[in-house]
Amino acid sequence: MKLFNILTASAIVLLSFTAVPAKSADFRDVQYAFDEEKTKVAEDSFHFLRSYVDYFYLLVNENKADLKAINYKLSSVTGSCVGDAHAENFGALIQKNGTSLFTMNDMDDFGSCPVVFDLFRFVVSSKLYEKNIDMDQILTSYVSGLKNETFTPPDSIQKLLNKSEKKGAETSAQKIQANRIVRDSLMTEVNADDGRQILSVVNKLNSDLAASFKILDLVSTRKVGGGSGGLLRFEVLIADGNKLVQLEFKEEIKPSIYPVATETIPNLPERLKKAIATEQGSLASQFYASAQINERSMLVRPRFAGNIGISLKDYTVDENAKIIYFEAYTLGLIHSHSVADVIAYKKMIKDISKEDLDSDVQQMTQIFDKKFDLLKK
Repeated sequence: MKLFNILTASAIVLLSFTAVPAKSADFRDVQYAFDEEKTKVAEDSFHFLRSYVDYFYLLVNENKADLKAINYKLSSVTGSCVGDAHAENFGALIQKNGTSLFTMNDMDDFGSCPVVFDLFRFVVSSKLYEKNIDMDQILTSYVSGLKNETFTPPDSIQKLLNKSEKKGAETSAQKIQANRIVRDSLMTEVNADDGRQILSVVNKLNSDLAASFKILDLVSTRKVGGGSGGLLRFEVLIADGNKLVQLEFKEEIKPSIYPVATETIPNLPERLKKAIATEQGSLASQFYASAQINERSMLVRPRFAGNIGISLKDYTVDENAKIIYFEAYTLGLIHSHSVADVIAYKKMIKDISKEDLDSDVQQMTQIFDKKFDLLKK
């Protein structure tokens, strides 16, 4: 969910900071530094869009006067945006009472912005993944969420929730073996200074950790692709009495909604507190926190076996459509918590012209299709 990480340049090569013509019909391109490694591992234009969240919002900001469906009136409605709203960026998260909640996976790009831009990104990503997706049904599902209507999860989502609750707050048997984190090629050992600071953060966690807890293992790692590709992470395994708890420290940089933010983006602790309240509510796990490790702002979150994200490649086209509609409903639920006049906003959404929406989405998907093809040559 991030542009690039200037702190980890050793693993990343940036292309020239020069605009690459997207050759779209009307939309204007913007200057942007694309990360060669993130582009290399992107499988298609859908994953390319996922890798460059702020590029999407820079394009929206540059072309907002030419948007038809996502017009000035709609974009005047502000609220708490999840930021990286895209098809698949949802999943089941274990709550502190043991239940499982279907919501957003990530909160890195959370902040105040025109909430319709969240919806627009979600629709564009859905169209990139499933060319024949019914955009009208996405809007209908989204409005159902805004209205807090009951929406029965499709079988695929219900099975995911059941699986999530069954696995619960345990550690993953594939990732933790013999009280050690299973290493992979991207992992390295944590230096002593980082280790001391991590211990200090864990000591201060307002959680149910036993007084006699012990850090059993920790490693540093990075993802290669995706929006957070290149950003530093620490995986920490803790013995909490007779149980194990795995935590992840994830490096945070400027939220990618900055081109369209309607308020000053708050610091990480304040932003995290609001994001959790908006996306999960009062039952969110007590293991969420923020930290400073050697001047890096980091999100601390639990890595429960029951925290399971959606992977669209595991389902059929028909199942994916139902999943995407339910994700749209979930996005509407999240937005309903912060939009001041939900009644007026949902009427605006319902009044969107199919032709205008088709035009906006087509132009944006063309930019990402063509830019992906151009950079992958």
